[in-house]
Amino acid sequence: MDGPDSDDTAWHVVAEHDDAAALIDTLLELDPDASFTKTELSDRADVPLKSLYLNGTLDAITELGLLEKRERDGEEPLYSVAADSDAFAAARSFGNVTRAAASTEP
Repeated sequence: MDGPDSDDTAWHVVAEHDDAAALIDTLLELDPDASFTKTELSDRADVPLKSLYLNGTLDAITELGLLEKRERDGEEPLYSVAADSDAFAAARSFGNVTRAAASTEP
């Protein structure tokens, strides 16, 4: 059976990075016009900085197109929600559907 390599899918990224789901859920709630340091994203998502930064979660989510990274000379980079990306639109849609389904459960 031919198909995409599972290592290339967004689902693989979420499965491989323990705190990816928490970060994605947080991104859906953030102001798309704001910028955040990796520490601020860690605090907002309530996940350890080590998980986001050292374990590669932040880079993986950025590569998916959910975050935009802006390098700064001599300072740590800033991240902002990639609200105009197809990946972010898909994540938002998935979040809306799952919230709606959860609200209709008895």
